[in-house]
Amino acid sequence: MKRLELVIVQFEEVKRLIEVGRVPQLRLAHILLDSAVELIMHRMAEAVFDAERYDFDRLGKLRRLEALRKSDKPLNRQFGASGPSDDDLRAEIQKLEKVVTSTTQRKKTTEFGKRIDFLVGKKKLPEDLAPVLKKLHDYRNETYHRDQHRVEVIRPAVLIYFDAACTVLDHYELGMLIGDNSLGPELARFQDGTSPGRQGPFELPQRVAKQLREEVGLDLDVVRTALVEHLLGRLDDLESGLAYIEENTTGGAISGDGIRSMQIADDDPEAIFDKQALRSRKYPLTMKNVQSWIERATAMESMGDKHALFTELAALEDAFEDLEQKVLKAVWAIDEAANMR
Repeated sequence: MKRLELVIVQFEEVKRLIEVGRVPQLRLAHILLDSAVELIMHRMAEAVFDAERYDFDRLGKLRRLEALRKSDKPLNRQFGASGPSDDDLRAEIQKLEKVVTSTTQRKKTTEFGKRIDFLVGKKKLPEDLAPVLKKLHDYRNETYHRDQHRVEVIRPAVLIYFDAACTVLDHYELGMLIGDNSLGPELARFQDGTSPGRQGPFELPQRVAKQLREEVGLDLDVVRTALVEHLLGRLDDLESGLAYIEENTTGGAISGDGIRSMQIADDDPEAIFDKQALRSRKYPLTMKNVQSWIERATAMESMGDKHALFTELAALEDAFEDLEQKVLKAVWAIDEAANMR
């Protein structure tokens, strides 16, 4: 129970921070949620490895036997002579390789995104949760490592992460339980003061997840409105920034020159100084892409699935953020050159 208590205390603290509702508290809530999700997923992965232990060890022995038989040393081949035939040995190795997680794969699961993919592949987490968790983890890295905070969407992001974290908790299987009468109130309150045996202690994560969802709540309409308004505001600024770049281009510009200029390669000075050269280049992004992003952001207003909503947010941000940063820098440089700052 102590292992579960470590996680539940984090959820309870996040709930309190959400109630406070200020940006510093919401930032900390986001970090705590990410930590709780990472801890649960680590335990879920370890449980998979433990379940594979017998087959993993057997595969290792069979591979060593195969290596002995292929050795250049007669003594090694002699030691490997006993046991199954070569065909049976190879067939058994191939069979085990399909069900056992390799050492290389196990090492990769230390990465947050790879661990999610691993658990989804093992049917331990729902597939539609993966892009949500990955994007929210990126947000956490921004605020934790790079001091960058998405203030405008931090509350809906935390509420969605809380809901997603409850989904992870709902899929958490406790395994072996060790009773403990010294549990704190954060976990004890979910047992209603009755005997854990009568309540089904192995179902405790699912009961906790259900109750926490009810207590915090996720008003999808409010969250959706906040996310859509945030995206459309940024895309409007992106459009305005590109138009501003064109208005301040030396020698004049035509529609589309702004977004073209943001994609000039470092080794293409001709496109910088020659407008015709610039317009002859085939760049990945055009103003049609910007219009498409606006249409997709607007279409999010009709989305009723929380995971699909945030997955689309993540996809849109990934699509335009690099361009957005370049436009912001270019606008700043223009204003700086005009002594407007």
